[in-house]
Amino acid sequence: MKRIFYFTFSIFFLCLGLTACSPSGTPDSPEVPTTVPSPTEVPATPTPTGSGADAGKLKGYVGMVKRYKLDEYVNKDIIDAQIKYAEDLIASDTATQEEYDMALQAIKDALSLLHDGSGWPNFKYMQAKEEYPDAFTFLDGSKVETADDWTKRSEELLGMYQYYMYGVIRDGSEETLSYDYNGSAATLTISRGEISSSFKINVSLPDASKVEMPKDGWPVIMALGWFAQTQYANDRGYAVITFDYTKIASDDTTRKGVFYDLYPYGETWEEQTGALAAWGWGFSKIIDALEQGLGETCHINPENSIVTGVSRCGKSAAVAGAFDKRIRISVPACSGAGGMAMFRYSSEGHTYDFSSIGSDAAYTFGDNEPLSSLQSGAERHWFNDNFKEFSNVNKFPFDQHMLASLYSGQDRYLFIISSYIYEDWTNPPAMWETYKEAKKIFEFLGEGDHIAFQIHREGHAVIDEDVVALLDFADYHLYGKTDIETDFAKFDTCIFAEQEPLTQ
Repeated sequence: MKRIFYFTFSIFFLCLGLTACSPSGTPDSPEVPTTVPSPTEVPATPTPTGSGADAGKLKGYVGMVKRYKLDEYVNKDIIDAQIKYAEDLIASDTATQEEYDMALQAIKDALSLLHDGSGWPNFKYMQAKEEYPDAFTFLDGSKVETADDWTKRSEELLGMYQYYMYGVIRDGSEETLSYDYNGSAATLTISRGEISSSFKINVSLPDASKVEMPKDGWPVIMALGWFAQTQYANDRGYAVITFDYTKIASDDTTRKGVFYDLYPYGETWEEQTGALAAWGWGFSKIIDALEQGLGETCHINPENSIVTGVSRCGKSAAVAGAFDKRIRISVPACSGAGGMAMFRYSSEGHTYDFSSIGSDAAYTFGDNEPLSSLQSGAERHWFNDNFKEFSNVNKFPFDQHMLASLYSGQDRYLFIISSYIYEDWTNPPAMWETYKEAKKIFEFLGEGDHIAFQIHREGHAVIDEDVVALLDFADYHLYGKTDIETDFAKFDTCIFAEQEPLTQ
C-alpha cells in the first residue's frame, strides 16, 4: 500500500517541524503529536476499485478544507500535503474505498494538529468526542503510568486550561507588593514596572482567650465577597479574610480593576487572562502579603489557607487553587459550568426521587447553563478569547474532572459543595460526575480522601452545615484532629450515586 505509506510518512516529517513559543509568564509548550494517528474506522476488507469505490465524500471534504483560512497556522504545510495526496488519489481513479477513507481521516487528523505558534492543537477543527476525555492520556497519546508521569500530565493540563479557557496565570515574578494593616483591614499595593494599584481586604481573627491558637498561627479562610459564617469560623480557630473581587477585575467586559491595571487585556492569547483567573490572582496576592509579614502580624499561618466562593466566585476559587499550589484546600460552591460541573454531562429532564431529603418524590431538572451562556456578553469576560471559539462542549480537549484533578498531591485538598434542589442551572449531577472521575486520579496517587463532595438540600450558598463539615475536614487533614462531628463517609455518596434517574 504505497499510497498509505506516503501520507503517513510525509506527515510525520512535516510535523517534526512544529514550532512552539514559551513567552515569559505563559505556559510551556506541550509535546504535540508528531504523527497523524492511524484511522480507527476503516473497512475490514478493502473495497475493490471501480464502481464500488466512492470518492464523493473525500472530494467534498477536500473542497471544504481548501476554503478554510489556514494562513494563521504556522504548520499549515501538513494540510497542503494531505490535500495534494488526496487530489492525486482521486485523479488516479484506481484507489480502493479503504484508501479514500484513510485519506479523508488523514486530513481530519492533520487539521487537529494545526497550531498558531503556541504548540497547542487548534480548537477550530477539533473533532467532537462525547465520552469524557481520559485524564491519564497525554496529548501525544502516551499514558500516565507513574506518579512522575502524572506530574508531567498535570503540567500539560495547566497549560491547556490557560490556552483554551481561563487565560494566562500570572506568576507574580514581575511584581512587588506592600501592605498597610490597621487591625481589622489591610490595603495591599501591587506594583509592576511603573504601575501600581491597590485593593482592600477585611481581616477577622479568632479570640485567643477563647480558642487555642496553633503554634504556627491561625489557619485562614479567604473568601471572594463575603463569608456568612465568619463568627463560627473564628470560634473554631480560623481567621477569615474577605475582599471585593470586583475591585480586582470588573465583572463585565470592560476589563477594569487592579489586575487589568497591571496586566491589560491584549489581542493575543499570551496577553489574555479572564476574570475568573484574575479574581483568583487576588487570593495569591493575599498569600504573598501573609508570607511577607502580614501573617506574622496577625498570627495567621499562610501554609494552612482555604479559599472559597459561590457561583461565579466558586468557579474562581476552583481555578485559583488549581494553579496556586500554596492553597491547601479549595472550596468551590455551587460553581456549575466552567467550575466543577462536567461540560459533557447534561441533567436536563432527569428525574430523581428526593423524598429522602424532604423534597419531591419526582424532581425533574430543568435547564443547565449552556456553553452559549458562558460565551454571552454577560459572562464571556470570565474566560479568554479562545474559549469563545468553541461551538460544542464535545470539542473541548478536557473536561472539569481534569481541573479537579489538579488538586491531587502535596497535601492539597478539594472540597466541592453543591445543592440538590433549585440549582438546575448549576447542574449538580454533573458536579457529582466531576467528583467521581477526579477521585480516580486521587486514588491512583493514594490520596482518595483528599477530595470531598458535600451536598446540601437547597441554597445557592455555603450554608451552615457545609461549614461544619468543611472545618471538620480541615481539622482532620491539617491538624490530625479526630474529635469531629462529621462522618466523612458521606462525602463519597449522594442521591445521584444511589439511584439512576427515574426519567432521562
